[in-house]
Formats: sequence, structure tokens, C-alpha cells
Amino acid sequence: MGAWMVGIDTGGTFTDLIAVERASGALRLAKLASTPEDPAAAVTEALEQLFGNGIAAGDVSLLAHGTTVATNALLEGAGVPTGLLITRGFRAVYEARGWSQPRGTDLLDTFYEKPPLLAPQGLTEEVGERLDHRGEIIEPLDEEGLRAAVRRLAAKGVEAIAVCFLFSFLNSAHERRAAEIIAEVAPHCRISLSSTVLPVIREYPRLSTTVIDAYVGPKIERYLQRLEGRLGARGVTTPQLFLMQSNGGLMRLSLAARHPNQTLLSGPAAGVIAGTGLARLAGQPDVVTFDMGGTSTDISVIANGRVLETSEGQIAGQDLGTPMLRIRTLGAGGGTLAWIGKDGLLKVGPKSAGARPGPACYGRGGEAPTVTDANLLLGFLGGDRPLAGSLRLDEGLARRAVARIAEPLGLSVAAAAAGIIRIVNTHMAIDLRLALQEQGQDPRRFALVAFGGAGPLHAAALAREIGIPLVLVPLYPGINCAMGLLQTAVRHSYLRSAVGMLAAFPAAAMNERFADLEAAALAEAAEEGFAPAVVRLVRLLDLRYPHQGYSLGVECPAGIIDEAAKPGLKRAFDDLHRQVYGQAAPEEDAEIVTFRVQAEITVPQFTLPRLPAGDGQSARALVGERPIFDFARSTFVPAKVYDRARLQPGDRIDGPAVIDQFDATTLLLDRQWATVDPYGTLRLETEAT
Repeated sequence: MGAWMVGIDTGGTFTDLIAVERASGALRLAKLASTPEDPAAAVTEALEQLFGNGIAAGDVSLLAHGTTVATNALLEGAGVPTGLLITRGFRAVYEARGWSQPRGTDLLDTFYEKPPLLAPQGLTEEVGERLDHRGEIIEPLDEEGLRAAVRRLAAKGVEAIAVCFLFSFLNSAHERRAAEIIAEVAPHCRISLSSTVLPVIREYPRLSTTVIDAYVGPKIERYLQRLEGRLGARGVTTPQLFLMQSNGGLMRLSLAARHPNQTLLSGPAAGVIAGTGLARLAGQPDVVTFDMGGTSTDISVIANGRVLETSEGQIAGQDLGTPMLRIRTLGAGGGTLAWIGKDGLLKVGPKSAGARPGPACYGRGGEAPTVTDANLLLGFLGGDRPLAGSLRLDEGLARRAVARIAEPLGLSVAAAAAGIIRIVNTHMAIDLRLALQEQGQDPRRFALVAFGGAGPLHAAALAREIGIPLVLVPLYPGINCAMGLLQTAVRHSYLRSAVGMLAAFPAAAMNERFADLEAAALAEAAEEGFAPAVVRLVRLLDLRYPHQGYSLGVECPAGIIDEAAKPGLKRAFDDLHRQVYGQAAPEEDAEIVTFRVQAEITVPQFTLPRLPAGDGQSARALVGERPIFDFARSTFVPAKVYDRARLQPGDRIDGPAVIDQFDATTLLLDRQWATVDPYGTLRLETEAT
């Protein structure tokens, strides 16, 4: 056999695999239930299915993995007991939460509560030490006081300790010494230093990110060690073992355990990368990716073919400052639970049935109604065709589950199921609108790229609701995130804040800071087994106008920076500011906030092949008919059912219709139609009204 590239994405409900032979482009696909109690088990089980198809473990030349281990630890509050060491007098910084405020539907929730602190006050210790705003020592580190603080934390059973001292991003000496003392006093504890995790200005984001790193660190470290061990035992010996990061790039599995905070959007980032590639093939530079899985929905806006990055994210109410793709996440998926709130009204989400027991219709012991149960009762899913390749849905169990909320509300089972879908669609429509509005974008210019196991099922209704004229459904929507793992490069970000006015900042000091970051980038590349010649380095300066609270990244030229280069950097910043915010201040100086270096290394990637044109006779794919619920008429109407595997480029299908395939189901509403493009993508359009 030839060399195979393998992508494996583990979600909250399903684990997906795609394998591509590099020489021939041959594909192998697998989809199976995740194993939340031991996520590595589902990964190895997916590989066993692959190896049962005549592919040997030694044929795997590259394996890329997307995981939700760190994300789920945050969502479920299942991290390790975490202690916090902070400069004396500043223990309230984490409690006050500089960014935290209710948003979205939380503003309407009279029972809203702030998310709990990951390192509560009972596990926070103040330490005598102090640096000034230039990084110079005002008060030396109180080493004896620090030892006593670590002993107290160890006695309380902490497994990880976060260290965040004031202005340590300018001078890490005190934090580095604290790490040495922690290693002596509490050698069992994992240590997260803010000067390593996120060495940037602004105390609270740096603090919150460091605490998150400590909280999930032992979990992701143990998971990756266990996974590497199992892969090795099974004979997967390729050195090209990668993990997807939140920034849409890969990193070696062996390196990922050091940077757990960079894996929090591992799976969703892969979906955005795949969505970007699909949009490019479809000739659509402006798209919104809509990834609805079993547990959550992830939304990202791609304007002019460019995925936006951010350093201000939030997961489960916890603030994160790590560079990441700009993705909105909400608790809406196929397994999302429906329930009756304290106000007596029907609610949907954010809690999920997960992979175990899953929706009631899975027949695995679930009793609470979910979005999937409602879709089955409304005819959008069919009990006669297996879900995810082998899972048979039980309509009787779904009916019994939805009846649990229908009866107290005085509704029929069908009306309650319709209410569940209306509510979850409304939640997702709100977030889709907000994602576009935040960037000043008109939805009529965009296409919606729908994927995930449930995305194509809800996309047609959402596009009609929001006014998006076109929906793109990938050839394999249910494994799109796994596909994205094989469509990106190794990518790392290195950054450090150093504040000063651009005109007055010494050019020699700028060169020195970039040189330090580039040295760190090349050192990690060497550790990952890459030669310096294959590493592409890009320099960026985060700049802002005086007194602004936000900054923009401007690319800097490679090589030596001199005074003559500064006016060009300022003009580039003015142009970018005008482009993003509609105005600029060319007469004012710019202030440097952070130096950044991005390292990128190209690895083999998968590209979708162009398919031969068909004869335009979509009737070959027609497999039956079943009634589906029409929300406009509040009744069931007949809909044709098609097998997507039999569709060919050039085919057209008119709604209402259902298009089934092994990894997802696509729903077409009345006055909508779908055509198949040369890459197998479904293009859903709506009749103009």
C-alpha cells in the first residue's frame, strides 16, 4: 500500500475519520460514537476500522487529530484542582473578571450566575514581590513566603498551580524562580507561568488564560501521553503526529502537552479551515461557516477569503487571550436537551445528552427529549435509514421522550417537537446575525457553509430566516472537521508585549525582540523535526493610536528594521485602521503594544478532486418519499427522499426534499432547490420573494 494521510476529529458525540492515499487520492471514511470516559479509545477504534480495510499501520505517513478534551474539561467543570499564586494586593483581579459580563440570551436570564472561578479564593495565595511598569524590581521575591504558600496549596490537594505576577511579561525572573520553588516543594503539581503562557500586557486576560492552562493542562497531558502510547503500540510509528490548534494550524503531538490552552478550539478550528477551502473551490469569497454537531454549534465569518483571528475568546464563561480563529460557540446540537424552565416555558439547551446516553431515539438509555428526537418526529430524519453509517433511530422512544414535555405544556407531540426546532433555530439565527453584524457585514452577500452531522438539516431554514441566498453543503459534511485537519499547515505564534511609541522605540530594540521570538520559533521547529530552511517566519507588530484600548496587527518586513522603515509601518497601520474602522489618524503617532512572530511549515495536504459531469437525471438518486413538517402551514407535507451517494455534478433537486447520506442529512424546504457542483458540493438556493 502507499502512504496514507489520516485525520481524526473527536467531538462530544461522534468521532470522525478520513484517510487519503497521497498517490491515488483514494478515500476511506469512518464515523463512530465518541467515548467521553476515554476519548483515546474512540480514536484507536476508528483506526481499527481503517486497518480492517487493507491498510497497515505502517502505511500511515501523517496523522492529524482534533480533540475536545480541553474544551470539555472547561464545559463540564472537570479540570483538576488548581491553585493560583499572585502578587500581594492583587488577589481580587481574577474575582473581578475584567472582561466578564452577561451577553446574548444571558441578558434575559433572571437566574443568570457568573461562571465559577477555576482557581477560587480558597486556592489563591498572595506572594510578596513587585515589578514596575518597566519590568524593574521594586520588591524582591519573598521566597520563604512563597514556599509556605505552596505548602498550603499542596495540603489542599491542588494538582496544578498557575503563577501570574504583575508585569512579568517584561521580566520573567520572579515567575521562573517561583517555578523552581514549586517544583521543589510540590513536585506533583503542573506549573503554568503567565510569562510563558501569554506574555502580553493586560493583567486579567493574562491571568485568566494562565489559570485555564493550569486547570486543563494535566487532563490534556495525560490524554496525549495515553494516545501516543496506544498509537505506538498499534504500530503507528510515523513522526508526523499532529494536533490541531485554536489558530487553525497543526503542532506536533509531543509539543501539544506544553500548550494546552492552545487546543481549546481544536475541532472547531479544523472545520473553519475546511470551510475556507470549500468556499475557495465554489468561488465564494464571503461565507459563514455553520458547524452543528451533536453537542454544540460553531460559527465563523470569512470575508474576502480571509479567516479572522482574535485574542479575546470565551469558553464556558472563561476568558481566553490565546490567539485563535474567531469562532462563536453556542450549546446547540443534535443532542441538545429540551426542558421546561422555572417560568413554565419550553427551553432548549445548552445542556446536551452527549455521546452517552445520547438522544432517546438512539436506544442507549436516554429519556430526555433532544433536537435529534424532534427532527425524527417531524420527518426530517428517517428511522428507516441508519444514522452515522450504522445507528438505527427508534421513533417510539423519541415520541415517548418528547411527550414528557408535551403533556405538561398541553401540546401534541408534533407541536412540541416543532417548538423544539423553532427554539433551537432561533438561538442559532441570533448568533449567525450577531457574527455578521459584529463585522458590519450584509448577510445577502454571504453564503452559508453548513456541515457537522446536524448542520445541513437546519441550514435551509436558517438561511431563509436571515436572508442568506446560498447554502453550500460539503460532499461529506459530517466529517468536514476531520477533512480540515488535512488541509492546513504547522503553525505557531510567538508573542511578547513591549509598550512604547513607534517613532521613539529604538530600532535596535525592535530587532532584538523580533530576533528573540524568531529564535524561539526555530528552536521549537527543530524540536518538531523541521529544518530551519522549511520554516516561514512572518513578523507582526500590534499597534494602536494613543489612549486606544484595542490594537491591530501590521506585518513587518523581514531582516533588519531601521528608522527609515518606521514611516512605512505607520502608513500600513493607518490604512488597516481605515479599512477596519472606517477612519484613521495619520497625523498621530502609533503606539507599539506587542511583538509577534508567526511560524508556518507546509506539510502534505488533501485537496478535493474535481468530479466528472453527470447526465443531469437526479431521478437515479430517488429512493422514496416521506411526510415532513411544514412550519409555514403547521402540517405535514410529502417530500421526496434522495440518496446523495447517487447524485452527480449537474443534478438538480427541488424542495421539499430530504437528501440522505451516511454522515449527515440535508433538508430542502418548499421553494428551494439544490444543484451539485463539480466538487460534489450541494448548492442550496431559495426562490426570490
